Amino acid sequence: MRRFTAICRQLIKQYEILSEVGCAVVKQVSLRANAKFYGHGVRNICAVALILGLSACGIPRPDNSQIKPAPADAVEPVCKAVANGNALVGNWYVVTKQAGVAGEIQNLLTLSADGKFRQQTRVKQGRNIRSELRETGCWESANGQLVTRVTRSNGELVDFNDAIYTTTYIIEKVDANRLMYRDSRPNSKSNFAKKVQDSFRM
Repeated sequence: MRRFTAICRQLIKQYEILSEVGCAVVKQVSLRANAKFYGHGVRNICAVALILGLSACGIPRPDNSQIKPAPADAVEPVCKAVANGNALVGNWYVVTKQAGVAGEIQNLLTLSADGKFRQQTRVKQGRNIRSELRETGCWESANGQLVTRVTRSNGELVDFNDAIYTTTYIIEKVDANRLMYRDSRPNSKSNFAKKVQDSFRM
């Protein structure tokens, strides 16, 4: 029982992250997860995870939710410029697929020399755009790693001190046209992003 409880706690975090991408994605993953655990005697426990995961679809978030708006007295951080000649500066476009998500995930990441970044993430199925997320914040790179810290999500100031808004990537290779990277979490797969012009639009 402890093992399944731990699994469901992980699901809560995953669903809250996915809810930032879109409620349609969360609902689909939730249904798959519910079917997977049915018959193991823990459906009631996982139901709690499903409800919390759908909180962005109209159910209020609990006070301890990992996705929070910024406190009233929060001051937006000032980004620091990166070193001259940093090969990561530019616009990077990548298309990926994720288990449990219908369609493809398109991501356009713009890393500016002044240390600011903006990111547009879109879930698209065929010609239909299921959901879209626009984030801005600061970035830095050192020792073969890229670190992004989101300060605004869809224009709203977020609780940028929450760890959920900081992401670390391992840079495996970068040149003038291509970026090979992976998430810093164990067993993460490599992704390949191509460099695009400033005029590029998804």
